[in-house]
Amino acid sequence: MGIEIERKFLIEDSTTLPPLGEGVRMIQCYLPSEDWLHFWPGEISELEEVLADPLSAYRFRAHGNTAIATAKNRSDGPSRLEFEEEILLESVLEIVNSGKFPSIEKTRYKIPTNDDLFWEVDFFEGKNSGLIIAEIEIPTPDYPIAIPNWVGREVTGQDEIWSNQALAKNPRPVQG
Repeated sequence: MGIEIERKFLIEDSTTLPPLGEGVRMIQCYLPSEDWLHFWPGEISELEEVLADPLSAYRFRAHGNTAIATAKNRSDGPSRLEFEEEILLESVLEIVNSGKFPSIEKTRYKIPTNDDLFWEVDFFEGKNSGLIIAEIEIPTPDYPIAIPNWVGREVTGQDEIWSNQALAKNPRPVQG
């Protein structure tokens, strides 16, 4: 278990972004807890606090030759519990390809900061085409970060609209 502490921002003008380098394409699929638990390779007892929260998110992420099962409770501002375990890629691809559960597609780029952190910039595809979101994981909720000029409006804690799970269920494409 870990605690994820991150801040999230919209990117409204991609022309102001620094050079991005090579990105990683990923697909994330969101399942109800009872379906997701069939694939969880860890102890179910460790998920007690997440399972007790009706607003928790249960996802599978496939990128490259890797697949990860993740459970997160609702965010408390920038913080939330996070459990991750690697699972069989074939299982995830089968679930995604079934079309039974909401999913998102995106390409992620990482931009290092001066204090050994990095921005993750996600370019969404498919139903969220044109949407760009930047996130930065920080060590403490009050950790000071320098906000680059290419970052737009902060949407931290607005999970009901801007979480990846919300975007899978209610896409927000950007008309360019």
